[in-house]
Amino acid sequence: MPQLLRLTYASRATFPLNRFTSGIQSEVARIMVQSRRNNPRQQLVGALYFGDGCFFQCLEGPEAAVEALYQRLHGDPRHTDLRVLARENVSSTRFSNWAMKLVPNAAEVQALMVRHGRTTFDPYSFDDSLRQATVELLLRGADAALPPVPEEPRRSPPMPPGVKLAIALGAVGAVLGALSLALHFLP
Repeated sequence: MPQLLRLTYASRATFPLNRFTSGIQSEVARIMVQSRRNNPRQQLVGALYFGDGCFFQCLEGPEAAVEALYQRLHGDPRHTDLRVLARENVSSTRFSNWAMKLVPNAAEVQALMVRHGRTTFDPYSFDDSLRQATVELLLRGADAALPPVPEEPRRSPPMPPGVKLAIALGAVGAVLGALSLALHFLP
């Protein structure tokens, strides 16, 4: 049986925040949809909280799968400043009911911050006690229902340079042909 790992990390969002939404940020919803689709294949489970532009996530599963996902996150343009807050070998997962649970920006999180003398959610400044309390809150907190998420537009593969040149030359040829034809009919 592979060694299980619980990895708790923080990162900052790079996408613009919609401060006027009462629901879930659309980029966070996309992350959740992807996580809930992909994590079961890797035997990964966990929970995510997003507040004040920061992600706080607890991932659990086979050590190699957790480490591989964390490394992929470094290349995800939606995250920056990734920092491991705790790396623990565990004998069992605590989030096993969720491929990825999303705890909404709830009053419980805000109350926890106030109890620890905080006015904002800044996981980079958490001591071990606050980190553990936040993980416990993720375990107890309700899982948010995701809104419908529009699919990201499919990007066409890049065009080979030779094709670009052929298209450009074809366009130039068409313009020259039109000019030649126009000159032919001029008095």
